[in-house]
Amino acid sequence: MREQLRVHLEERARTAVKRSCIFPVTTLDAYDFTRPTSIDRDVVERAATLDFVRERTNVVFVGPSGVGKTHLANALGYLACVEGYRVRFALAADLVNDLVASQSRNTLSKRLTAWAAYDLLLIDELGYLSFDSRGADLLYQVINKRYMRASTVVTTNLAFKDWGNLFHNAAAATAIADRLVHKGLLVRITGKSSRPGVAGDSPDEAA
Repeated sequence: MREQLRVHLEERARTAVKRSCIFPVTTLDAYDFTRPTSIDRDVVERAATLDFVRERTNVVFVGPSGVGKTHLANALGYLACVEGYRVRFALAADLVNDLVASQSRNTLSKRLTAWAAYDLLLIDELGYLSFDSRGADLLYQVINKRYMRASTVVTTNLAFKDWGNLFHNAAAATAIADRLVHKGLLVRITGKSSRPGVAGDSPDEAA
């Protein structure tokens, strides 16, 4: 009976990970905490308890390319899948493009409801592509619908004080940042990129 339960739980976890679209699938054990110049491991391990999911708060990873932000975010997503939470991974640009397309099809309300429904939403690479005012507004709507109702993990290469340039809308940038960090966990990572040919510089301190 115990073996059947183990097999059932493993199959449920595999199905949940597949549905989450997490890519790449990573684990916390596989992350090398000695590689970054600076990272608060205690905060990462606190996030790994998934208390933030139960409390419906958020986690933001801030740092340059190649220091493992996506690895850590996806590891949290994997743990959440194993625990039976509904998880979804999306690149920030793909999320906004999906909302823009749904707006043109007059299905925006349905898509916003869908993105708000996940227990944990992983938004990767926020900051690599800028958004126009419509994109900023649509992303704000997602974050606002999830605020204090569900958890979001964001990876970004930009300090919060630079988000106004990202969104071309200082008000939207401030509103999004405020909702993400309210009662949440902030993990700043500094160091050189672990990827060949990619230089990693520390972003400015978040404002």
